[in-house]
Amino acid sequence: MVVVLVFAVMAGVVAGQFSHVVGAAPILAALLCAACFLRKRDIVIVGLVAMLARDLLVGFSWFTIVRLAAVLSVIGIIAALRMRPSVKSLLVGLGMSAPIYHLILAVGDWVTHTCSQESWSPAGLVSTLASSLPYAQQSVLGDLVFTSVFLGLYTLTGYAVTLQWPSLIPQATRE
Repeated sequence: MVVVLVFAVMAGVVAGQFSHVVGAAPILAALLCAACFLRKRDIVIVGLVAMLARDLLVGFSWFTIVRLAAVLSVIGIIAALRMRPSVKSLLVGLGMSAPIYHLILAVGDWVTHTCSQESWSPAGLVSTLASSLPYAQQSVLGDLVFTSVFLGLYTLTGYAVTLQWPSLIPQATRE
């Protein structure tokens, strides 16, 4: 449980360091990696704690509720997909969750007027969605990079642990 909380807080702190203009936030990548290796309960903890840690650094607003709704929707998608630690599973997970995540953020931005100041009309919604497309594209690229980094760190950590404690390597039983 401690490892899950540390992972979640680290993802939130890293997310708090990046400007949304850059389009890089590791929370979606953290959720995808967590889905490969952790229990569903732990995935929820990673998502919610990471998002709250991020907003603790940058400040809470009405948009915090929107972010939490987006994270919960990603958790639901990940749970439905039954993610596995494979490239195909991660790409499918990213391909399914990223559009929904960014759609919720764009609509939430339109409702709360956090970044976009478009009017509360159908034309304003369309304008907000259109203006969020470049950010969504950059963010998906950032999610791919962060997912790769997280999986690489996980692999290196597992390798280092088994070098230090070889007894942790599962042994095949011979019958």
